[in-house]
Amino acid sequence: MPRQILSLLALAALPLGGCTALGGPDILGSVLGGSTGAYGAGAYGRGGPDFRTMAVDTCGAEASRYGRVGITQVQQVSRSTLRVYGTIDSNYRRHSFACSFREDGRITDFDVN
Repeated sequence: MPRQILSLLALAALPLGGCTALGGPDILGSVLGGSTGAYGAGAYGRGGPDFRTMAVDTCGAEASRYGRVGITQVQQVSRSTLRVYGTIDSNYRRHSFACSFREDGRITDFDVN
């Protein structure tokens, strides 16, 4: 009896995964509360921890062009945008920076003070 239940669950999951993989409606994301976004099912969608990590990594890499980087804060600006704040140490000077990172993986604004 338990094998039949597992088989039914596996068959029921196929259509849900197929819709998301083929670019159809985000059924799996809405059921699980995530987003399929630009990086796959639930990976970086709408303020999740992976979205924040990607924002910190991408903005930190951009800031590292100017010196050693320290991230001080990450704020959610909108449903699909995070703002990363930090410092850059270079040539005995410290600068601050702010970086806007979108859900699609792009930096839309980068300011160094």
